[in-house]
Amino acid sequence: MNFNLVQPLRFFFGGGIYHHVANLTVVIMALAILYLVGLKIWPVSFLLWVSLIVFASIAIWRAGDFFQPAADYVQEKHKLPESIKAAVIDAIASSFPEFCVAVIAVILLGRAEVGISSIVGSALYNVLIIPAAAGLVAKGPMKIGKEVVWRDSLMYFGVVILLLVALLAFPNAWGLGVAALFILAYVGYIFWLNIDYRKHKKNLAHEDTDVSVSEDTDVSVSEDADASDEGEESELEIRDESHAWKWILGMMLVMGLASHILVEASIQLGDLLGIDAVIMGFIVIAAGTSVPDTVLSVLSAKRGNYDAAISNVFGSNIFDICICLSVPILLALVLTGAVTPVNLPQIELVYMLVGATALAIYLFWSDNYTLTKTKSTIMFGIYLLIILVAMAL
Repeated sequence: MNFNLVQPLRFFFGGGIYHHVANLTVVIMALAILYLVGLKIWPVSFLLWVSLIVFASIAIWRAGDFFQPAADYVQEKHKLPESIKAAVIDAIASSFPEFCVAVIAVILLGRAEVGISSIVGSALYNVLIIPAAAGLVAKGPMKIGKEVVWRDSLMYFGVVILLLVALLAFPNAWGLGVAALFILAYVGYIFWLNIDYRKHKKNLAHEDTDVSVSEDTDVSVSEDADASDEGEESELEIRDESHAWKWILGMMLVMGLASHILVEASIQLGDLLGIDAVIMGFIVIAAGTSVPDTVLSVLSAKRGNYDAAISNVFGSNIFDICICLSVPILLALVLTGAVTPVNLPQIELVYMLVGATALAIYLFWSDNYTLTKTKSTIMFGIYLLIILVAMAL
């Protein structure tokens, strides 16, 4: 039986960018050959690492894009509210690149600070750039639900403070105690979500039949409009829940492999440019691994699901800090029997995250929980300013 590799790759990357990715792959292969035969001059090395970073980011983006219909199917199957689906299912899968980065940094590189800086940078990107992008693509000002602001954002702010306290109290090494604190924080968040989920189910049980029919009609029209807008990007058809979970797990695997490429290429590029790996993690790796979060939130904003667009940001960040940092520490403890060394002299990065998070919460809360395009532009500007400051550290 003949196997045509081009067809699945074309389906995965999409007809619009497949040829660009194919050309990029040819360039990467040519540069890799030159590099391996010993031609490690600056232009060859620079282009090779940059090309690999771009390729890995595209792969992460597309994997996150394919994850969306699978997550939607699971949500509809179990009648999960949009905000809970975004804060848990979307957040876990879209945060898998950050988890892989943390595992690579702790287990393979022995440099937990690279994983920490990547997650801090990703959290900063998520809390500023993703809401800003969602706010700019939305048809109008984004009206955000109160429960998202007072549940997800405040829980996330508490987790950020917990991260800062952990770094100040245990600046040299993290072990079972720190990992347990982060895991308990995430369990508390899930418990809080479960309470809201039960309330949501009770509200559904009390809805009138006429209201339900009306809502079903509205959703159907909206979905048709979305399908016509997205065109080729909605080609994936989910047959059943088992099929949906296969896509979820498959795309998590793709994101994991792409994340490994992203980490290695970013560190090599940083060495070439004389930039510390921690700063590369904070800027380059963080942005690359945050692509799925960006895709999911922007799609939600386009569809008018504003709570999902913002809830995914906070849910993803909470998962990043609580799980993506604690589980690699536990794995290292099991594999080596030793605590994980931590050396993060750039503690200012975490202070900037605390300030940016507080500002973002204020912007979400002000003007009666409305995110305008002006606020979105301000968030973009703040992110760029923080990046410039980080480069100077």
